[in-house]
Amino acid sequence: MPHDDVTLPAGDAAGLMPESGDFSDHVRLMRKAPPEVAVLVGTGACESVVAALDSLGITHVVTSVDDAHRAIAEAGPFTFMILGTDAFQDDRGVEEVRGWHRFAPAARLKLVVSGSLSDASLLVRAMRVGVNDVLNADEPAAVEISLRGGWERSRLTRERVLAIGSHPDDIEIGCGGTLLDHRRRGDSISLLTLSRGALGGNEGARIDEACTTAAVIGGQLFLGDLPDARIDAGLSTIRLIEAVVAHVDPTVVYVHSPHDSHQDHRAVSVAARSATRTVRRVFGYQSPSATNEFNPTQFVNIDSVITRKVELLKMFHSQDGRTYLEPELVVAGARYWARHLGATARYAEPFELVRSVGELRHVASAPAYISNSVIGATDGSDRVGSDLTGGFS
Repeated sequence: MPHDDVTLPAGDAAGLMPESGDFSDHVRLMRKAPPEVAVLVGTGACESVVAALDSLGITHVVTSVDDAHRAIAEAGPFTFMILGTDAFQDDRGVEEVRGWHRFAPAARLKLVVSGSLSDASLLVRAMRVGVNDVLNADEPAAVEISLRGGWERSRLTRERVLAIGSHPDDIEIGCGGTLLDHRRRGDSISLLTLSRGALGGNEGARIDEACTTAAVIGGQLFLGDLPDARIDAGLSTIRLIEAVVAHVDPTVVYVHSPHDSHQDHRAVSVAARSATRTVRRVFGYQSPSATNEFNPTQFVNIDSVITRKVELLKMFHSQDGRTYLEPELVVAGARYWARHLGATARYAEPFELVRSVGELRHVASAPAYISNSVIGATDGSDRVGSDLTGGFS
């Protein structure tokens, strides 16, 4: 798989990036963040809307109303869903649009009309699904102003998430579900893996797997080259993490818990605690080598993404045979931790609190579980129903 193999620019972090000779290599941006996407449904795909999106650098996916479910499922998280009037011909359209919106619940909904909107019932149906603006296709300047304003507001409200791990697969095991849910909600995701895991498998294969899973999560991947099994918790590692923190400017960080029997995990946890001292929210995730002292007090509902997490972990083919990656064990662990979230949650990821000023957003807004769903759902929810073992291959 090709990589966007570029040295991380120092930017405002001048002096924080290690100089040549401090490490065997600089931190590299192996995969860039994916472009923002807008989905244009039916007559919403008009010339003025396309031109405005092009001016903002937003990729657009065009689909008919009849094919919208498939196209939206394949599009991944999107910033806008821009709908034509043909999406609201009757109340059935309301339910269809609600289903499409579940794939990206933070997306802003716009309705496109030509001229004035005289059908009050159509406007009511649009408002029922959360449409927050009506665009007149014949007024391109107004269309661009509306889309630019919505785009800027979405950038201000989204989380900037940084997940830090020692080796390829650490992040995905510890907080892969949480990252998938962040991305589903429209947040920007960055992953920093500090070593290439050479002692745990073929280095090239592990790098490819890290790039592939970062793409599935929808995040950018920074890769360091610290020595596997010999990561130090001192100044050099702190500086390396500081450089990425300064570049990403995260609002929330996920990193190894210090309660871990693996020396690399402990070292990264200690170094990250110092390097992220300016970040308001930092949480420690569990790894398979966590000790009995791991004592989580925050739990993220991952009902909506549990199937995707299982599929994500299957992509680490170089780690085949590791029992902690087996689907049954992944699901059982998530099932166990969900007991802390009450009767409605089915699956959760646990976190220790390192630092928090403000709430972990997912705790308050995690999606509710809906029963009678099976693995492989294509409605954007990916929920697991009661037949757990039958759903895994």
